Amino acid sequence: MSDNLQQIVYISSAEHPFTDEEFAEMLAAIRENNEKIGVTGMLLYKDGDFIQVIEGEEHVLTPLYTTICQDNRHYSVVEMMRKPIVERQFKNWSMGFHHINNDDPRLEGFKRFFDDDTEHKIDPGEALSLLLIFRD
Repeated sequence: MSDNLQQIVYISSAEHPFTDEEFAEMLAAIRENNEKIGVTGMLLYKDGDFIQVIEGEEHVLTPLYTTICQDNRHYSVVEMMRKPIVERQFKNWSMGFHHINNDDPRLEGFKRFFDDDTEHKIDPGEALSLLLIFRD
């Protein structure tokens, strides 16, 4: 394993409600690019909000995250966590994806991640835990 692996977790809001076709097109492009540059991760979407984790070499993730922040398909990008990692937690996913429904039992205890209350504090560890629940 590389000594330069990093993991970045961020949240953002969609510029508009995405259709299934838009997701399919976006994910195909992301997965193809991520496979080329050695990035793995998971993207969750619910009611216009995203939580994503990306993993890879630091020299690849830094410019990729800059590009992500400038993508006009979303706004209010907030980096929750950036840390060095020994091994990937999403190594089998060039970009895993879940469009979460309100009644998904895996969401229990995590609903505040997707509410509109700007006063709540989101714990970066809990954000990663939510992503990991949908990985398995």
